[in-house]
Amino acid sequence: MKEQNKNILISFLLRSGLAIAFFYAGISSFLNPTNWIGFVPNFLGVIISKEIFLMVFSIFEILLGIGLLFDYKTFTLSILSSITLFLILFGNIMNLEILFRDIAILFMALALIALSYKKKGNKNRKFLTNLTGNQIKEEK
Repeated sequence: MKEQNKNILISFLLRSGLAIAFFYAGISSFLNPTNWIGFVPNFLGVIISKEIFLMVFSIFEILLGIGLLFDYKTFTLSILSSITLFLILFGNIMNLEILFRDIAILFMALALIALSYKKKGNKNRKFLTNLTGNQIKEEK
């Protein structure tokens, strides 16, 4: 299998896995908010009601899943996915026995960042080169 075809397949599998996770969480929390409201950190209740936050966050997760599935701005959405998953884990660190799988999903998003920044003509190349200190070769 050619390297380019392999990268396309890997990207598809990572994007699909992330999209499914975000779809499930978004749709389920929208349809059954009582099952998910406990994962909203208490400090958010001071700023906005937990119910409204959960509804908005559910829509966000569904839109994130759609964007990933259709390969729309994959680099940016994979960064946004990583930040989202990190904040979910950080905000619910006491529920790690339930959320430990989110660590694996976070690493899927991180792998997708690494894979998607290599695309030829990607505007984020300079940012990552500066961040990592490594020069990135152009794909042919």
